[in-house]
Parts: sequence; C-alpha cells; structure tokens
Amino acid sequence: MEEFQRIRRLDYTVPDKDADPRLSFDHLFPGERGHMFGVLECRDEAGETVVLRAFSSLHDGVRTVDGWVPPILSDEVFNELVLPGQIEIKRLTRAINALDHSSQQRAKLSEERKKISQGLMPEIHSRYHLRNFRGETRLLEDAFIRPHGLPGGVGDCCGPKLLQHAAVNGLGPVGLAEFYWGGPHKSGTRQPGRFYPCCEEKCQPILGFMLCGLENV
Repeated sequence: MEEFQRIRRLDYTVPDKDADPRLSFDHLFPGERGHMFGVLECRDEAGETVVLRAFSSLHDGVRTVDGWVPPILSDEVFNELVLPGQIEIKRLTRAINALDHSSQQRAKLSEERKKISQGLMPEIHSRYHLRNFRGETRLLEDAFIRPHGLPGGVGDCCGPKLLQHAAVNGLGPVGLAEFYWGGPHKSGTRQPGRFYPCCEEKCQPILGFMLCGLENV
C-alpha cells in the first residue's frame, strides 16, 4: 500500500518514461472505482522466499502486467472467445441505451444481449482448468462446490490467481493477504486500505479444491 501511494501505477517495474497511461491509478480508479489486490508469500524448492502479487479483473481490457501473476484463462482463449463476445455485448448495450425505454426494438436487443451473455458463460467456464498442490487438475465447474451454478468472474479474483500460479510453478504458500484499493465501493462493503478474506460467492467454493495437498508442501 505504501508503494501504491508512492508510485501510483501498476507497471512499477518500468521507468516513468515507459509507463503505460492505462495503468496509472488515475485511469484505473475513476469515480468510485476500485479493485482487490493480493500478495502471496511462498517458499521455493530451495526454501527461499518468493512474493507473488495479483490484481482482480481490471476494466479497459487490462489482463497482464509485468510483475503480477497472469490470469488463469490464457490470452489465446480470451482473445478468441471472450473478447469477441464482449465487443458484441458492448455494441448491443450502446444501441439499447440509445433507444426509448418503451421501444420494442430496445426489448428485442436486450433479449439478444441476454442470450449472448448466457451462451458465452458456459463456454468461458469450460476453458478454466484449476490446479491444486497434489498436482491434480479440474475444470472450474467440477471444482465449484455450490449447487446453484457458477456466477460470472469465478477464477478472476486475486486468491485463485495466486494459488494457481504457485501450484503450477512448484511454490509452497506461506501466507495470503488481500486488500481493497481505489475509491470506496458503491455498496459500502469495501473500503480502501482494508484487508478482506476471499469472497464467499466466487472464491471460497473453489478454494477447497485448490488448497488440496498444501499440507504436504
């Protein structure tokens, strides 16, 4: 957090002259926007300390930044599957917002957007493969323990991204901390600079599988 206050951008590994404007905090946190960030302390095979960083999903298409663990879903799958769907949904949203609320065309476009979104989510979920510390791999839907279906954004939060990176790279987790940074959350449930546990809706239902084998690390 002290580093955030001092540097005020995510691409902290590059000189100021090479900084990406999209990654400045002024751009990432307009208005009331904010995000969760996480730090995972690990030990490598030699017993040396390794510190990993992660951020939750960011707006404006930012997925990978040097110095931060990558998302679980590969860039290839994202570009081929997710991005085209997002572009179409945004196009429909703009068209819907330009129409009168009582317009039949608005209702038609809203239904079309809903169908695209509902059809896209199972496709996206089927491309997530979670890894645990036993070396086991499981599809997202098989690792998710709650019976009421997968909400959007599962696997994109800090905790799962950090644990996945550690498991894939043979690192043993020691301690995890997640905190909120940016503007106060509109719902009032997140305050800047405060630590929070992994969320109940998206993260906790998959952490049981992801943490398996950790007792042997």
